[in-house]
Amino acid sequence: MVTSQAQTKVAIVSAADTAFIHQHLGVTIFANFTDTLPINYSIVNYLEKKIQFYLNENYSISVVQLPDSILKLKNGFFSSAKTKKVKQWIKSNNDLYDFVIVLENMTLPNDYGLIPKNTSGIYSKSAMFRSKPFSAYYSSITFYVYRSSDLKPIEYYNGGGELFLPIKNFNVPTEKNGFTPQMLDSIYEGFKSYMDSRVEYFLAKAYLLPQDKINAKKAQSLTAK
Repeated sequence: MVTSQAQTKVAIVSAADTAFIHQHLGVTIFANFTDTLPINYSIVNYLEKKIQFYLNENYSISVVQLPDSILKLKNGFFSSAKTKKVKQWIKSNNDLYDFVIVLENMTLPNDYGLIPKNTSGIYSKSAMFRSKPFSAYYSSITFYVYRSSDLKPIEYYNGGGELFLPIKNFNVPTEKNGFTPQMLDSIYEGFKSYMDSRVEYFLAKAYLLPQDKINAKKAQSLTAK
């Protein structure tokens, strides 16, 4: 763990932008589609609260809103304007926080090139050639943590864990608007569990919280339901 001192101050900020979609890869390009899922769900807000839940016993946690001047910026293929501005913000607030956790979008693996940037939700593909149908939860949101004193990130493999978590409890439709209300309820719960696993992986691999404490907090959360 980075520290066990409760007075260590950690800020959680979000520079992430995401839409909740279903991206399908069909047998032909004419069967490919991107469909917005009608689920009223703030992924960023959920993640902020989940990280806070896990860390609040070991750190002094603040969820902080970044200025609009930063949020409106975009990172491009040859530009990291938003990331630079986020680091400048961290530097200007280094007397307030020891560490800053940043929620940000990442580029997904090339194998999933059809998926639009800055999205989360479901990726599916039809059976083709010798491959079976496939569907999974995914998100382009990832986590970085910086030391405020020197702006150095705590390095870990942010593409690890279950980046694409297979869906096993129902068959994902292969046409637009094919989800029933019951399926949407299952997606909502399944996606939350998927993001929980992403948070737990981040906290353990970035050494913010030992795995045994993560397990204890997770058990506490399940007991409270």
